[in-house]
Amino acid sequence: MEKVMKKEDYSEMPWVSVDKLYLLFEQAITDFKNEKLTKKEFFDILDELMMRQGDTYENLKEPLRSELDDVLCGLWNTENYDDVDIITSLLINLGLKKTYNKMKESIKDTSNISSEILEEIEDTIEEVGDNIEDPYHDYMKKTTEQNPE
Repeated sequence: MEKVMKKEDYSEMPWVSVDKLYLLFEQAITDFKNEKLTKKEFFDILDELMMRQGDTYENLKEPLRSELDDVLCGLWNTENYDDVDIITSLLINLGLKKTYNKMKESIKDTSNISSEILEEIEDTIEEVGDNIEDPYHDYMKKTTEQNPE
């Protein structure tokens, strides 16, 4: 029987290439969809992979990016602060437009949202602005300003 990867397996991995990361994201999504991972385990693994993806300064490639966006969109909720916290972090760092739009839509009626969660969402919207699809926008802008051709 094939071993299901847990957060520790990802944490202990040495540096991995962009292509290997793609496969690891894909595996995590598959394991979650096949109910081999709990939502918390899935989020922990995505958090680990997101940090490694950030080190590549490359966007997650399609069609995986859209697939992950769809999965997280389906998991979006405004009842659990930890879920909101990890999903907002993922959507910012991986440039997940559909989840970002769902998050923005979710605060049109704030009557059932805690102030803590509402603040997290508002901070995310303020941070992202119109650059949701390019998580490296600010980084690249600063690099260009520091090193003009």
